[in-house]
Amino acid sequence: MVVDNVVGKFELITYAVGIAADGSIRQVEILSYRESHGGEVRLPAWRQQFVGKTVQSPIKVGSDIANISGATLSCTHVTEGIRRIAAVIDVGRSSGQLGAGA
Repeated sequence: MVVDNVVGKFELITYAVGIAADGSIRQVEILSYRESHGGEVRLPAWRQQFVGKTVQSPIKVGSDIANISGATLSCTHVTEGIRRIAAVIDVGRSSGQLGAGA
C-alpha cells in the first residue's frame, strides 16, 4: 500500500493505493478530502475504475477514467498520482528493488 497526497484545486487530497503482487492496482481509498467541492472522487464507483489497472494501462481522465463535472482538478490530480505510483512500483519491481509482495 502507498499513501500519497496531491493538490486538488487548492487543498491536499490524501489517498491510499493498494497494489497487488503483480503490480496491478487492487484498491484506491480517499483518506482525507479537504476541498469544498468535488468530493465525488470519494465515491466507490469512481475509485473502482482504477482496480486492475497496471502501468501499461492509460490511467488518464477522459480516456479510461471518467471525469466528474465540478471535480475536474481533483479527478485529474488523483489520477495522475495513481499513475505515478503505478510507474514507481513497476520500476521498483523490474529493478528488483521491491519484493514479490510489493
